[in-house]
Amino acid sequence: MRLNSLQTLSVLFLGSSILVSSCQQPGEALIDRKQRENEAEIQQYLTQNNLNAEKTAEGIYFVKTKTVPNGQEPKVGDQVKYHYIARRLDNVIVDSTDIAANNPRTVALAGANTVGITLGLYAGVLKLRAGEEATLLVPSAQDGNREGTLLLPQYAPVRYDLRIVSVRTEEQRIEEYISTNKINVTQKTDDGLRVAVTQSRPDSVQVTTGKTVFVNYTGKRPDGTVFDSRSDGSFSFQVGTRAVVPGFENGVTKLRVGEKATLIFPSALGYGATGSFDQTTNTYRILPYTPLIFEITVVRIQ
Repeated sequence: MRLNSLQTLSVLFLGSSILVSSCQQPGEALIDRKQRENEAEIQQYLTQNNLNAEKTAEGIYFVKTKTVPNGQEPKVGDQVKYHYIARRLDNVIVDSTDIAANNPRTVALAGANTVGITLGLYAGVLKLRAGEEATLLVPSAQDGNREGTLLLPQYAPVRYDLRIVSVRTEEQRIEEYISTNKINVTQKTDDGLRVAVTQSRPDSVQVTTGKTVFVNYTGKRPDGTVFDSRSDGSFSFQVGTRAVVPGFENGVTKLRVGEKATLIFPSALGYGATGSFDQTTNTYRILPYTPLIFEITVVRIQ
């Protein structure tokens, strides 16, 4: 589900069949009442626990519990890994990352295109540097993308204890992939495309604009997972027609027939700030701001 701005929730009252609580003020909609009750619960919790919180512009109560002044600051386009524990205000834990196994959650910061995180956690992530920690108290209306459960009803406020494990820019992710996989980059362009030729054919025909090129390829994300591949030599495109993403096309023009190479490029040469969304499965094939890796063989040209 995509991260959206706070949504206006409407409640339909079907005549006298719906009983209105005695604490509800005259003419008050359900969402307004719940927001007022959430605020009261949070204020009481802050007082009881002697917490001095900053209220953000989003309406979230924020208490920084660990400061790392030199930690890397997250920005839109970065990938952030984080741990969290979610609690009700009676301190019952309702969700968490696998802290014991040090298996944090990962999110690509993409503004309104961000997926896989609630609005409350997203707002907290943006206020912390790598290594920092905070407690967030979030009214239900300010925690979009959270679905109600038996442990944490839809309209309940929530406490998040949040720790930022790491912050990585696209450039850092690309360099880490190259280092981890011991890739020997043979060419790098000004726009960030890396070409690592693994099988050279210097006397073969060069791929040029206007030609139709047939290739085999395996497309990977920086975590090594494969999102697409073709191996029967039938995939083709005409160079210069923008039939494929720029990083793929530009990389192929650096090669000759019979050569093999690894192409690595930033999202600006791939699917950019919006990613690649599959309407049939309602999921992202490629998340926003994701660098791409293609292992490619040039089969033939015509």
